[in-house]
Amino acid sequence: MDYIEKNNRMPLYLQLTDILRTEINTGILKENEKLLTEMELSEKYKVSRITVRKALDILAEEELLIRKQGLGTFVRGKKLIRSTNAIMSFSQNCIVNGQRPGTKFLSADIIKAMPKDVNLLKVHNDEQVIRIRRLRYCDDIPVMIEKNIFPRKYAFLLSEDLNKPLYQTLSEHGVVIKKATKKIGICYATKEDAKELSVNEKEAMLFTQEICIDDKGEPIYYGKNIINADRYSYVLQIDTTEEGSTP
Repeated sequence: MDYIEKNNRMPLYLQLTDILRTEINTGILKENEKLLTEMELSEKYKVSRITVRKALDILAEEELLIRKQGLGTFVRGKKLIRSTNAIMSFSQNCIVNGQRPGTKFLSADIIKAMPKDVNLLKVHNDEQVIRIRRLRYCDDIPVMIEKNIFPRKYAFLLSEDLNKPLYQTLSEHGVVIKKATKKIGICYATKEDAKELSVNEKEAMLFTQEICIDDKGEPIYYGKNIINADRYSYVLQIDTTEEGSTP
């Protein structure tokens, strides 16, 4: 059905919801495509704007559409789903989700350790650390700005191809990530972030901080990531049968 049936017992807004959902699922409306305005949809399907708004609300709730203030309503792109219950690289995560990973090397330098680096990486106050910045892609769309800080002993990374998966490079040097701790929060895109991630300045982003530990209990790196929340979701799996859990 690609038109509204006034005599149909199904409410008009549900008919319109079905029409738009079908167009999204069949690719008539493509990822990131901007929809007609509420007024234009109202005129096209000869229904009220209230009917249109109800339909769009349902599709936004289903995460098929996304509303961007001042810009309009767009078809939401496929999100990369990340489980917090497993240690997995960005590239591995993309592949598991049936998507294509990509990396753009941004910068690498040697800097003096900041107080937080000293604390998390167990280095001395006057010690230098390695800072690496990369832009991560999923299906050719920029998703994450990644900044990782390593102790000075990982300087060998500076002579490697940093467009390659970092976990792979570390593994080739005998470095195994055994444990990771991650914190997740919210931040807002700076002008530079917005340019690199193709989002609006001051748009809400996911912000993660993580520390990765090797099999000897020593810190490998401290990472900070700025992530386009429209393209990325974290999933936490909880087993209520575990000891100490509450019903």
